[in-house]
Amino acid sequence: MAFVISAQSEYLLKNGPIYPVVITPSFPTIKALKLEKKDVPHIKVKALFDTGAQTTAISGKVTQFLKLIPKGTVKVYTSQSSQIVSEFDIALEFDINAYLNTLRVFKADLEDHSIDCIVGRDVLQFGIFTYDGPNKSFQLSF
Repeated sequence: MAFVISAQSEYLLKNGPIYPVVITPSFPTIKALKLEKKDVPHIKVKALFDTGAQTTAISGKVTQFLKLIPKGTVKVYTSQSSQIVSEFDIALEFDINAYLNTLRVFKADLEDHSIDCIVGRDVLQFGIFTYDGPNKSFQLSF
């Protein structure tokens, strides 16, 4: 079954392809929480689809809200610098009933941005991403 995410934005050039996603702990963590009869936290945030990002990243706000436990560290390179950051396992869900149940992401400094998630090529590799500048729209088909 094919899943398609599509959106149109008057501000596509300025803001980029932004789309809402739901982030939860990874499915193994969800199973453990359910066995303990605990609530499963989730948070809906704005995500930027970024073909320049190799790996998906989330903000500190997301890691704190979900009470995520670091799974390790990784060295991340940006156009400005490099740094060692914490890695976390999450589940990423789109509003089209498509999701990745365990995805290794890293914490990024996104506090000065209007987003809390950058969806990188580790997710985009599973679909076809189309950026339609003249129509101010984008589409991701899985």
